[in-house]
Amino acid sequence: MGIRYQPEPDLFYKTVTERVDAFFKINNLSRQANVWFYLKSALLISCYVLCYYAIYSCSKASFAILAMSCMGPLAILIGINVAHDAAHNAISSKQWINRSFLYLFDALGANSYMWKNRHVFSHHSFPNILNEDADLKQHPLVRIFPTDILRKIHKYQFIYAPFLYLLYTINWLYVRDFQDFNAQKIGSLENQRHKTIEWIKLFLFKAIYITVIIILPAWYSPLSLPAFILGFFCMNFAASITITLALIPSHVAEYSRFPLPDKNGLMPYSWSHHQVLTVIDFATKNPVLNLLFGGFNHHVTHHLFPSICHIHYPKLTPIIAQTCQEFGLDYRHESSFLNAYFAHYRLLKNNGTPVSLSDL
Repeated sequence: MGIRYQPEPDLFYKTVTERVDAFFKINNLSRQANVWFYLKSALLISCYVLCYYAIYSCSKASFAILAMSCMGPLAILIGINVAHDAAHNAISSKQWINRSFLYLFDALGANSYMWKNRHVFSHHSFPNILNEDADLKQHPLVRIFPTDILRKIHKYQFIYAPFLYLLYTINWLYVRDFQDFNAQKIGSLENQRHKTIEWIKLFLFKAIYITVIIILPAWYSPLSLPAFILGFFCMNFAASITITLALIPSHVAEYSRFPLPDKNGLMPYSWSHHQVLTVIDFATKNPVLNLLFGGFNHHVTHHLFPSICHIHYPKLTPIIAQTCQEFGLDYRHESSFLNAYFAHYRLLKNNGTPVSLSDL
């Protein structure tokens, strides 16, 4: 039996939707991307291309390695600022534009088809629900959910997890995409038979990415093989750090909630209440994070209105926070980015030991 939410118990979602709609109407704004979005996208992509060019043109190996290291975070920033919005059809009302930007995932080594399945159809439908949210449960060595299987090694996960996280993008690009294509189920999503074109795109784009990122630089750049290998790992380590900085604080922090369905698959909350209660906003007034994180620090807004471009989130978050307060919903916001991030490791430490259901 599938997971079901309770009916909406109040007018919260209707009210907050009306207020968000009024914001766009009063200010004569589109819910989709604006000029600033396209400028930021062009800047990020241009910086990525320039760093790639620098690998071949730098006379010093240290500069070339630095360029490769910068490519890692830039790839993540392109993903969370541009391709992520494309996956939610938030860039344009014209679907061909969203589909075109979504291919940035493939160009950066990640399969866009499988990422959309995992993120949009699994995570957004059932955030923070054990065995349903494919984005959160990824490896048995890390126990995110307090009701998941507890192993002896989890006692030390808050110590070794940071080292595992350094391998995040290597696992994602070279292992997990292929595993997901062959999995029978990805979180809540039953893996249907994939169309032939999706298999072709998987192998074609992976081959292109490996050629561009590994084979060509290793063969034609002035870097020695050991220097290139160092640069490759620096690039992926920097990318992995960047993506964990952006993703971890919003769902898996010390006080995150992980509601469970009853034996009939019925959740304790309605859909809109579940989105608010399982998400944490962080550092929403930080201009640097607002610029770089693609709205991930305004995560309540994103989960309630995923089809709105992230450019608008800083203006919408106060509206949503105020509405939550009026309806007695526990809107949670961590003003300190560092505290929000390190709260994840406190969660890992807590989840390394058994908990009772009353603690959830």
